[in-house]
Amino acid sequence: MITMNSTQDFTLQLNHTYPVKRERVFNAWTKSEQLAQWWGPEGFKTTIEEMNVETGGNYKFNMHAPDGETHVLTGQYIEIVPNEKLVFTWKWENGDAAFPSTTVTIDFLDKGDSTEVVVTHTDLPSEEAANNHNFGWTSSLEESLKVYLGQK
Repeated sequence: MITMNSTQDFTLQLNHTYPVKRERVFNAWTKSEQLAQWWGPEGFKTTIEEMNVETGGNYKFNMHAPDGETHVLTGQYIEIVPNEKLVFTWKWENGDAAFPSTTVTIDFLDKGDSTEVVVTHTDLPSEEAANNHNFGWTSSLEESLKVYLGQK
């Protein structure tokens, strides 16, 4: 779901449930060797240049698209609650220099033997940016992460 908060502030929220325990899903997001195996839309390969998962820690991911283009994503971890929540900034290092730093919150909700992941991406600068990120997040959650967790 995309929500317009103002003409230059859009929020994207997606959720997906995986039939695995919360700790396993949280580790897929916070362990570099695991994240590198699934991060990004289907067909992308990610190399991790930096990933310091602690409050104030930085990350830098090089996302290699099927067409050969590399998208560089950087940010900083703002809040980490083990197995429950991750909050981090999100900034494209290449491409549109005017693209602002945005914020992503990942909630890991315990559903017994399953885990619901809620991704909330705020401060997106336009509806087009929200739609582009909707495509990327949807593919990542419903394809890449699902395959990594052995659900597809």
